[in-house]
Amino acid sequence: MNILAYLILPILFFIYNTTETVGKLMGASFCESTGCLFAGNLLRFDSLYLNYLGVASALLIMIVGFLTYKQKIDKKFFIVLIAASLLFESIMLGYQYYAAPMMCKFCMGIWGFLFAMMIAASRSYILFLLPLLIAPLLALSFLGIPKTQAYTVEDGRYLIQSPTCPHCKKVKAYFKEYDIDYKKLDINTPEAKNFATFLNFSTIPIMIVKEGEHIEIINGDEAILASFQTPQESDKAPAAVSIGDGSQKEGGCGFFDISKVEESCDTDE
Repeated sequence: MNILAYLILPILFFIYNTTETVGKLMGASFCESTGCLFAGNLLRFDSLYLNYLGVASALLIMIVGFLTYKQKIDKKFFIVLIAASLLFESIMLGYQYYAAPMMCKFCMGIWGFLFAMMIAASRSYILFLLPLLIAPLLALSFLGIPKTQAYTVEDGRYLIQSPTCPHCKKVKAYFKEYDIDYKKLDINTPEAKNFATFLNFSTIPIMIVKEGEHIEIINGDEAILASFQTPQESDKAPAAVSIGDGSQKEGGCGFFDISKVEESCDTDE
C-alpha cells in the first residue's frame, strides 16, 4: 500500500491546514497577500469558518487515508473524497481567477496537496478527474463575474451608458458639444450593472463625479444635464442635485434588457 498517498501527504495536509488556522486565530496568518485578502472578501461569511472546514476535511482525509493504508476500507473511498475536495477547491480557485486581481496562495497550496495525493494514490483516475476539473472553470468563464477592482480611480466624470440608449446619446451629444471630458463605462459589463443595481437604479445614463473623496451620482439624462449651471460653466463640477431612487424610467433606459431599447426606454424627449 502506498504510504506516501495514504499517510505522509494526508498528515502534511492536515498540518498545513491546522497551522494556518491556528496562525489566523493568533493574528499571525502567513496568508496575508493581496490575493488572500481578496479571496476572503469574496466569501459570504468570515474566512475563518472556511479554515475550520479545511481542518475538518483534512482530518477526514487523514483518517480515511489511514484506514485505506491498513486495508480496512476500499481505496475508492479515498479517491472519491480527494476528487470531491479537488472539485470544491477548483471552483473556489476558478472564481478567484475570474473575480480577483490575484489568487490566494494558501488556496493554491491546498489544491496542490490534493492533486499530489490523487497522483500518488492512483494516476489512472486522473484521466477521469480532469474533465471534472476543467468543466467548472469552463462554466465560470461563460459567466459575467464582476472583477474586484476600482474603476473610478482618477478624479473626473464617468458615464455609465449604452451605445444604443437614446437618453445616453443625448447626454454624450451634450458633452461633445460643450467639450466636457468624461469616461464611458458600458452598462453591459457586470461591474457597472451590479453597481447600478446596488444603488437601486433601473435606468441609464448614470453619471459619477469623483473629486477626491467626494463622489456624486446622478441618474437620468434630465438630471445630468440640469446639473450643469450653464454651457459657459460646463468645465466646472456639477451642482448638487438629487440622486433619485431610480424607481422611475423618466429620462433613462432600462438596462436589464438594453437590447430592446424601444421597449425599455421612455423616448419622449
